[in-house]
Amino acid sequence: MATDSPSPTASGKHSDPTFRSYNSEQAKVYASQRLSYPELLYSAVLSHHSSTGGQLGLLLDVGCGPGNATRDMARSFEHALGVDPGEAMITAAREQGGVTATGSEIRYVVGAAEELVAVQDGEVDLLISAMAAHWFDMDKFWAEAARVLKPGGTVAVWTCSSGYCHPSTPHADKVMHVLLELEREILAPYELLPNRLSRDMYDHLPLPWTIGHPVEAFPQDEFVRREWDRDGVLSNGKTFFGGVRMTSVDVFLKMLGTASMVTRWREAHAELVGTDEDVVTAFGARLREALGPGVEAVDLGAGTVILMFKKKH
Repeated sequence: MATDSPSPTASGKHSDPTFRSYNSEQAKVYASQRLSYPELLYSAVLSHHSSTGGQLGLLLDVGCGPGNATRDMARSFEHALGVDPGEAMITAAREQGGVTATGSEIRYVVGAAEELVAVQDGEVDLLISAMAAHWFDMDKFWAEAARVLKPGGTVAVWTCSSGYCHPSTPHADKVMHVLLELEREILAPYELLPNRLSRDMYDHLPLPWTIGHPVEAFPQDEFVRREWDRDGVLSNGKTFFGGVRMTSVDVFLKMLGTASMVTRWREAHAELVGTDEDVVTAFGARLREALGPGVEAVDLGAGTVILMFKKKH
């Protein structure tokens, strides 16, 4: 089980070895099984951006994957651009398309967070990264973010940490044991440092003022961190910030199959894929046992954190 906390300097040097190399079929499966983010999350980002003087011209989604967040947030902007290093991911995003508030089509291009060659200096109003920043070389990313953002523009990065069942779930304690066992024991050997950064709700994500070459364009006193439901403890005592998703066990297992740690487990145990000993199949059996006879759905939520930064005027 991984227990060491990542250091701020080491964490910025990893790139994603899994999603970036997805083929077209893997990217399509990923796009079909990964759900969009809650409207409350988008509202929190847009409210902060607008209330601090941000404009609604160009949205840039870095590490956009198949473009779920890009399409959702583009509805509030005149123009939108999604960038991802995975060619298959960009192909999947283009197939799904999407339009902005003005009806213009979203552009999707292959590119890295550390070298945003498709973006000119000072043309971006809001830069977002949805569950992707932990894969970036943050030293280079922050320099690029400062270059492409307009003065007064915003960077918003977020992640959803782990998967928790709602306390009302049948046999919730047993179900949580199975969920945590999968993440923190069975898949732990296939967890990379960026995975841990996300699981720890970006506690150790390198920030503009903590990296080796600080980027002064982002004032620390204007930094805003908002988090909900850490460790599965409901912040409002009622439900998860992102809402509760009543998910059938079968659908949950399909979603789980898109996780990078699962992909790496299957690469290491190719002979077990498709058998009862496959990591997802075996987990499904344990989950059903914990839920009890006749229960084929689970109420799921996650911890959520949003980090928001302003570029000084």
